[in-house]
Amino acid sequence: MDISNKSRKSNKSREQLLAELKASYEEISTLKEDNQKLKTDKQNILKTNQNLLNVNQNLQNDNQRDDSCQDRFISQTALDFLELPLNQDIYHFIAGKIGHLIDEGFVIIFIYHPDLDIFKIKSMAGDPLKIKILMDTLPEEDWYNFNIQWNAFSPTSRKMRAKNQLYLLDVGFFEIMGGQLPQEDCRNLEENLDIGHIYVIGFGWDDKLYGSAVIFSSNEKPLENCSSIQTLVNLAAVALKNRTAEEALRANEEKFHKLFDNANDAIFLHKLTEDGISGKFVEVNSVTSQILGYTHEELLEMSPRDIEDIESFAGSEYMDNLLKNDKITFETSLISKDNLKIPVEISTHIFTLNRDKLSLSIARDITERKKMEEQLQVSLEEKEMLLREIHHRVKNNLMIISSLLNLESRYIEDQEVLNVFKDTQNRARSMALIHDRLYQSSHFKSINIGDYISTLAADLFKTYTADSDLVTLNLNVDDVMLILTP
Repeated sequence: MDISNKSRKSNKSREQLLAELKASYEEISTLKEDNQKLKTDKQNILKTNQNLLNVNQNLQNDNQRDDSCQDRFISQTALDFLELPLNQDIYHFIAGKIGHLIDEGFVIIFIYHPDLDIFKIKSMAGDPLKIKILMDTLPEEDWYNFNIQWNAFSPTSRKMRAKNQLYLLDVGFFEIMGGQLPQEDCRNLEENLDIGHIYVIGFGWDDKLYGSAVIFSSNEKPLENCSSIQTLVNLAAVALKNRTAEEALRANEEKFHKLFDNANDAIFLHKLTEDGISGKFVEVNSVTSQILGYTHEELLEMSPRDIEDIESFAGSEYMDNLLKNDKITFETSLISKDNLKIPVEISTHIFTLNRDKLSLSIARDITERKKMEEQLQVSLEEKEMLLREIHHRVKNNLMIISSLLNLESRYIEDQEVLNVFKDTQNRARSMALIHDRLYQSSHFKSINIGDYISTLAADLFKTYTADSDLVTLNLNVDDVMLILTP
């Protein structure tokens, strides 16, 4: 199947595409390793947390049974983090869990964007009445559209937001919002919401900040369950790091497959041994299946050797150049499932990833190009034959003219007229000589001027020299190819 004339989905060159695919695949591999480490770390943390909860439960007496409810809640939350679907908003989930631990208070969850160095409100949870007051003060979309600069907070507030530790802030709603709301509105909110104390805790892990939670307690009811909130935030920080890595992995996989599957050329990735022997395909795109007629699953059980045309494939020379330069472009043929030869032009890059040597190739179906080349070759041969015939006929006609002039000159006694006939005869002979040389040329575009001058000079020498023994013709002419222009 030929797809070389399909409309192009991308203006990228094959070199650009190969470079982007290589970089994306390397990033995916790195992210997969990081994700696996994160999952192991998270499971270990959750396991440790569960063990601590079990110890606490064993130490409890009858008067401490209420605390076991909080322990079970944290334990269940830990399991929920493990099973949280990737399409579920993790910040809303965290807000709901913290809100569950707050009596007569509420929490605002901020997400941190390191590239912009800003905080944005992501979610609110807690006392339904107080959440309603917030929503009545400003529309929900306005709350979530605030861009709060990191440097809008005081140094103390910034320090507290960056740590996974619950701090009591000595500030009001105005500073919490980074000055985005008028002070009068903030004072009214503090009064209407009965705000007594404001606490902040960051979602950070491995020196990376993902956001923060600001908890507002009422005047009459101070914040309780601080230990449970602290534990919950630690679990949330690990989950956020894992979620960020998962989203980065998914984004890179989407980018890779977008490049991989939207290309109009066949693309395949396979491993190489140290001595250059091709292993099984690691991945192929849909175009490869279309061209070769194999399913995706069938191709993943095959290697390049299973689809190469041995007659057109210079294996050892190709591998030597590839291993030496890490890239190569060459023409060969692939064998389809129907045993058809498909001419292709392949661009291949090799790179090392996790000590594995990989080969990434783009194969372009050049069936139509080969047909065009064959047609052009036939047309060229026809034109060359026609030109050769034209030069031959012109030369013959000029030689006939020269011969006729020679015959007529025998009857001319006037020397001046005879000289005119000889000049005309020589001109015809010189032009015939040019066409004779072009007739013998392979491409009709150039002539060996040295050979032409030598032959023409010899003819003129015979014509005008009465006794060649008395005069010697000496020539010093190099063989120079003269390009003829129309």
